[in-house]
This record gives sequence, structure tokens and C-alpha cells, in this order.
Amino acid sequence: MPLTLHPLLREILNPRRLCEGAAISIAIVMLAFMFDQLAKAHGLLMASGQPMFGDYIAFWSAGHLALEGKAALVHDRHALTAVQQGLIVGMHVMAPWNSPPTFLLICTVLALLPYGVSAMTFFVISAALFFTAAYKILPDKRALLFAVTLPAFLYHPGTVQVGVFIAGVSGLAIYWLDKRPRLAGSLVALLAIKPHMALLWPLLLLISRRWTAFTAAAIATTAFVLLGALVFGVESYPRFFENLRASADLVTHRQVAAQTFASLYGDLIGLHVSIRTAAIAQAVSAVSAILMACWIFWRGDRVTQGIALCAATLLISPYLFFYDFTLLAVSAALLSPPRNRLEFMAIIAAWLSALSVAAGFYMTLPYCAAAAWLMMIVALRRVGSAASVPALAPQL
Repeated sequence: MPLTLHPLLREILNPRRLCEGAAISIAIVMLAFMFDQLAKAHGLLMASGQPMFGDYIAFWSAGHLALEGKAALVHDRHALTAVQQGLIVGMHVMAPWNSPPTFLLICTVLALLPYGVSAMTFFVISAALFFTAAYKILPDKRALLFAVTLPAFLYHPGTVQVGVFIAGVSGLAIYWLDKRPRLAGSLVALLAIKPHMALLWPLLLLISRRWTAFTAAAIATTAFVLLGALVFGVESYPRFFENLRASADLVTHRQVAAQTFASLYGDLIGLHVSIRTAAIAQAVSAVSAILMACWIFWRGDRVTQGIALCAATLLISPYLFFYDFTLLAVSAALLSPPRNRLEFMAIIAAWLSALSVAAGFYMTLPYCAAAAWLMMIVALRRVGSAASVPALAPQL
């Protein structure tokens, strides 16, 4: 005799209900921890000796130097330390500036505001972009609950980084790619604030023959880069490239906490694998992801192309941290609703990816890279199935 459940119990045990309950529970725990840390803060100084709003102090202090006419010193750690210590006395860390002049343009404007107001302004703008993208992409608006409770998003008030901004811009660009190609291309230009998160966009636009979006992206990006050179001097770009070695050392020589690493290279370094072996593994993974993404760009539709774009982007650079994996949530949104158990698992893995920073206190594993690869495999399967209709979508 088949086992029958009471309707109420059956509703409670519904997989979606269970996922929603788990998401809300995780969000409550994260928010409770955040408020506990804020309660222990002394002004803008956290009990740990870290600044309130975390990494954002690097953005604000670089913008502050630029406002004082000292843009040439934004990569100078002594100059940054002086600004940061002057703002928050007793800080135990120094947050370096590792970004290009394009982002410095934005940070200079944000530095016109007091530090706390500036951080919240950037976070609110980023969140607005992210939730607008989620609202437009998700076919079921009830699934917005998973965007609101996304661990990668909830981490951002504590460390106001660019992950939410990058995810929002990328999601909107993918959504408008065929509907409003000029706007989509212009949005792609904003990714020049973090160039390694935009490496695959030219390949997508070229391989899928989206000429209008490609032209718009090329013109807008060129204008953005030239504006940075005009405001801060042409030499600001060589200084940025010279500083890349110092940026790489943050991961290679573990100058930041290993649990924050999110690339395969960073996780292997955290596992004390040799630098050579970690670099080879990262290179093999990156090249494989690029080749697979290019094939999906050629054969897939906008949805599978977008899934592959976001996932493969997170498999290329060795310089990635947990907050960057907000971008994988865009892949999860594009994948919704899942068609099978593998896709369901990929969505859950993407949603959980940023929790690797918490798990990393106990055990280092290449979880983020595995989640991105699972998403790539799902995109590949969709392209290879009869349900995925090829769409090159050339623009007239």
C-alpha cells in the first residue's frame, strides 16, 4: 500500500519549501552575526581591528588621494596607510588599491562623500543593479527570495566590494543583449573597472555575431579608458600594470586570509600545493573553460551563452575572492527553472558558493571552482540537448 502524506506535511516537505526555509535560515544566521559584530564596533573600527565596510576603505582612500591631486600615489602603500590610519585610528590592516584608472574615476566621485555615507551609497547602487537584473531574468518572481538571501550578497555590507555591482551590470547586459544591444554594449564598458571580469565579453559578441552590441561596447569602453587617461594622466595605466605583481602576491604569498580565496589557484595555494602545480592546474582549467565557453557562444542561445559567460569568467583569473562569486548567481538565475536534478544541484551550488569563506576556517577546498564547472557542464548539456535552440542573433 503506497505511503500517503498529510497535505500540510507534503507541502512542508516540498523541495522548494525546504530550499526557501534553508535560505531564510542561513540569511538570519549571517545577519545575526553581522549585527553582533557591529554592536562590538568602536565608531568605524571593528573589534577585530578591521575597518567598518571592509575593503571599501581602499576605494575611498584612493579616491581621496585623487581628489587631493595625488592620483600618482594611489598604489603607494605608505600613502594609503596614512589616509586610512587618519580616518580610522587603530586599524590593524592596510587595504591596498589594485584597480585601474577607470574605477578610480568612480571612486573619486564617491570620495566626495564621508566614508560611511560613501560606502552605503555604493552598496545601494550596486544592490539596485543586482536586484533589477534578478527581477528581469528570473521567470518566477517568487525566486527573488534567493537573490535577497544570497550569501554572496549578504557578505557585501560587511565588505563593500564590487561583486554585487559586477553581477548586476553583467546580468542586465545579458538580459538586454538582443532587446537593446546598444545599451547592453554600453553596460559592458562598465566592467572595465575590473578588467579580468570582462575578458569573455568580446569573444561572446564576436562569435555570436552581435555586431551592434560589440560596436557599442568597443566605443563605450574606449571612451571610458581614455577618460581615465585624461583625468589621471596616461602614465596611470603603466602604474596600474606595474602594480599587478603586488596584486598577484596577495594570493601567491597568502597576504590575505586563505579562506577568502575563490579561484582554483588560490584554493590550491591555501592547500599548500606548490605555486608551479597550482599555476598549471589553473591554466588547464582556464583554457578548458574558455574553449568550452566559445563553443557554447557559437552553438547556444542567449540563456546558455549567458550561463557560460558568467561561469567561465570565474574560472579564468587566479585573482578571485568569495565576493566575486556573486556573478555565479546570474548563471543560476538564467538556469531557472531547473529542468533536471543536475541543474537543480548546479543552482544550489552557485547559491552556496560564497559560504566557502566560512567553511574555509575549517577546511580549504576548491568549492567555488567546482560550482562554476558544474554550471559550465549544465550549459554544455543544454546546448547539446534538443531543448536548446541555436541562436546567433546577428544585429541589423
